[in-house]
Amino acid sequence: MNVICIGNLNFDISFHISQLPHLHEKVRCDDATFSCGGSAGNTACWLASLGVSTGMGGAVGNDALGKAQIEDLKKFNVDIAHVNRINQSGVAVILVEGEAKRMIKYTGANAYKDVGDYLLCCNHVHLSSNDKDTVRKVIDICEGKTTLSWDPQELLFEEFLHSFNYVFINEDDLRRKTGKEDLARAAGTLNAKTLVVTKNGGGCIIFGETVRDIPSFSIEAVDSTGAGDAFDAGFIFGLLRMLDISECGILGTACASLKVQHHGARGGVCTRDTLEEFLQQRNIHIEL
Repeated sequence: MNVICIGNLNFDISFHISQLPHLHEKVRCDDATFSCGGSAGNTACWLASLGVSTGMGGAVGNDALGKAQIEDLKKFNVDIAHVNRINQSGVAVILVEGEAKRMIKYTGANAYKDVGDYLLCCNHVHLSSNDKDTVRKVIDICEGKTTLSWDPQELLFEEFLHSFNYVFINEDDLRRKTGKEDLARAAGTLNAKTLVVTKNGGGCIIFGETVRDIPSFSIEAVDSTGAGDAFDAGFIFGLLRMLDISECGILGTACASLKVQHHGARGGVCTRDTLEEFLQQRNIHIEL
């Protein structure tokens, strides 16, 4: 196994609306998408589709939504040996307004993730947003034995940052966490080895031994749900290919760009050939 992803597996209900409702107001939905999601699950599906041997550590419910999630992971060839089935499945309701979104989450079975020594059978462990105990357990098992990445989203615990080789965060979460508008100043307040900040509209800034600013691609976005998860997969794919860190940023940006052109958290999941074609069309030649 090359990668194991630890985190949430949700069933996503996305409503695409032209404007958000005010209090006690009703608005019509322009479109609705019902799909499997959850950040770690999304990243696992992207990695597996890119040809990476990928496993998932998480939990789904003993219900129809859990069954659908299991079948979806299998469809993408994600190993589900460590996906538990218990209680009710996690659900996310997403209000999509153009490129902006708001989300309501029900944790459900996601509270029952199984973290154990099986993590040591892979080369890289990736965590999405997880509770503090889960993050601590993964660090205790894996630190110094395998490379680690973390996309904490709103659940960023600063005391754990330096244990991870790579930390992913979007610019909005970084500003909220640090209270600083300038991204370089904000990044400087966090004790991360390599901090990868994804930018609104695409691209990223990588703060490590040096600072790398990766531009966005010109595309027409319809739904940003899951874009960060796709980015994480592209970046990790580059790491596994032992590419330069700027090239990892380009691959992450390319995967996110492919994702946002489709509805749903796993819309646009692509193969290595599709990713390579996307880059070549833009005169970018990276050996995949």
